[in-house]
Amino acid sequence: MDKQIKVAVCGGGISGLAFAIALGKNPNISVDIYEAAPQFLPIGAGIGVWIRVWDLLAKMGLADDLKVQTASATTPDPIDALIFRKSDQPEGLEFYKLVTNGPFITFHRHDFQQTMIDHLPDTCKMHHSKRLSTYTTLPDGRIRASFDDGTQILCDLLIGADGIKSVVRDNLLRQKAAKYAAMGNHEAAYKCLASNQPHWSGTMAYRALIPMEKVKGDLAKGMLTLEECHIQHMGRNANLIVYPVANGTMINFAAFYHQPDKVGTVFEGPWVAHVAKEELQTAYAGWEPSVQAWLQFIDAPSRWAIHTIEPLDSYIADGVALVGDAAHAMVPHQGSGAGQGIEDAYFLATLLSNPSVTARDIPKVLSVYDAVRRPFAVEVCRRSHLNGSYYTLNHPEFKNRIAKCASKDEQEQVLKELGEAMKKNWEWAWSTPFDDCMEAGVVMLKRLMTSSDVAHTVSAVL
Repeated sequence: MDKQIKVAVCGGGISGLAFAIALGKNPNISVDIYEAAPQFLPIGAGIGVWIRVWDLLAKMGLADDLKVQTASATTPDPIDALIFRKSDQPEGLEFYKLVTNGPFITFHRHDFQQTMIDHLPDTCKMHHSKRLSTYTTLPDGRIRASFDDGTQILCDLLIGADGIKSVVRDNLLRQKAAKYAAMGNHEAAYKCLASNQPHWSGTMAYRALIPMEKVKGDLAKGMLTLEECHIQHMGRNANLIVYPVANGTMINFAAFYHQPDKVGTVFEGPWVAHVAKEELQTAYAGWEPSVQAWLQFIDAPSRWAIHTIEPLDSYIADGVALVGDAAHAMVPHQGSGAGQGIEDAYFLATLLSNPSVTARDIPKVLSVYDAVRRPFAVEVCRRSHLNGSYYTLNHPEFKNRIAKCASKDEQEQVLKELGEAMKKNWEWAWSTPFDDCMEAGVVMLKRLMTSSDVAHTVSAVL
């Protein structure tokens, strides 16, 4: 057996934590997490996962502690998960009820992330105020990572779990671009550099947390609507949802406003900022009373310019792998961004935990990770974008058909078809098991590990 595999994780968010927890106390692997922030500062409000990801959290030993942090059921039984309602009119129209296997299980992000931190193995070390600057691949295959404070470390595997503005991804793609340029392939070099840049999706998210105590009276009087089956309010260029988090003590408010002509443009200003309530109210002017009632409780929402990255040609390089938003930052319209990061982390950790894997086998592990996880995550990104076009009534087919409806009955029929289209686009999240992907990866790695055929030895080299 070779020496212990040394893994460095850049980023102490959900993906990085999931990777360390999934590895557990594996005696053959040491894990250090390097987080740029000086302390644990979770960003955002609500977070949720579908039953497919909940099953992984259970396997990681998190289920019992997470159950006490959510008001959601956690069983795979069929459930009324969402009501789709056309709300951009004086009288809203409920047009579809989405039934899923298990609900969308919601949490306050702080509670979710703190639970993960509490479950970090004792063998995993967390280092704060460590922002990566560069890394170099050494002749022996190891990685030398350098941080802004002058710290340098050596590792066998570097995991980029550092989010949409990933420094690991920036280094990886710049190094690939330089190799392409040296080969005279300037088009490929340009593509590498271009794919590194996050671009604005044209969507603003307005987020807020409302204490349940603050709205209890209005809920009791029927002045506010908070169904156990969450309502997705939909309308032209916008959608809105509210649901309980923090075990029912807080309400997560999430409203999205889309500007189709801004897709792919450069967003001027900070990506996250607090704005006046009037900006939010303007976006939802003319919407039905139940939406207006919730808006009255939002004083200074945080506004997030939702950015994504283009699908990458690879999530790996020699000794380096990208996970989570660093690999596939997506729009949030299927509630699957965090879940896909957890799937990345669990998949990679499981392959590395194979007792036969040594540092020499890391290229094979990474090749399997890229071959299985990347196509799946890219497809989820595509479906999330598609859901966004459905939610905001911007999908060309339904936008035109709704505009041409001559009667309420005709509109209801078109909207019902829209609901069916959303279900078909989304049902992978609660009807397909992660185990199928994991089994494919395990089998693929076994073949690579046992093959003596040079053609089957896959390298992550460019």
